[in-house]
Amino acid sequence: DTVLYGGFERGTLNIFAAPSGHGKSLFLQNISINWALAGYNVVYVSLELSEKLCSMRFDSMLTGYGTRDLFKNKQDVALKLGMTSKKAGQLQIVQLPNGITVNDLKAYIKEYQIQTGVNVDAVVVDYLDLMTPARQKVQLNDVSLKDKLVSEELRNFAIEGDYLFATASQINRQGLDESEYGMGTIAGGLTKIYTADNAIGIHASRAMKERGII
Repeated sequence: DTVLYGGFERGTLNIFAAPSGHGKSLFLQNISINWALAGYNVVYVSLELSEKLCSMRFDSMLTGYGTRDLFKNKQDVALKLGMTSKKAGQLQIVQLPNGITVNDLKAYIKEYQIQTGVNVDAVVVDYLDLMTPARQKVQLNDVSLKDKLVSEELRNFAIEGDYLFATASQINRQGLDESEYGMGTIAGGLTKIYTADNAIGIHASRAMKERGII
């Protein structure tokens, strides 16, 4: 088994794999916060959830308040966020359209850096399966080839920008109770996983979820 010493390296493709509703976005949001708290400037790109929902989750993680309690404690939330931001890097949250290519991603980050003067250290994309290849047209039903090309382009993107980079991928419904994810459980097959430098499966069976275990 591979052991991660010192976390993810710049210029690598790191994929979190999980079934729908098993925490892909939460894992990616959590790692974004930890990178920002470590002093890195982070761009979190959502291709599914709204900027408002993502922002609420980030605020909840940073302050310890549940998302339902944020508005009830506005002053304390603002105080805690203000204190945290003094020591942290920038964390930019943006929702881009489902189906973007890596070229759209590059264009957004370039524009963001020009407009703000912030040098981006880390990029998180939520998530890989919702992107389309830039260099080749692919049939919509050829998910395996689509995801393979996207994963290769994202890895090259991370290398070219020298970014810390993380994204996620979907597990099929038959993988819900599997503790190891294989060709039959990874949506679109294992081609994108083969491209990854690190692939981490998020596993929680129905019984585990009932007990709050992941």
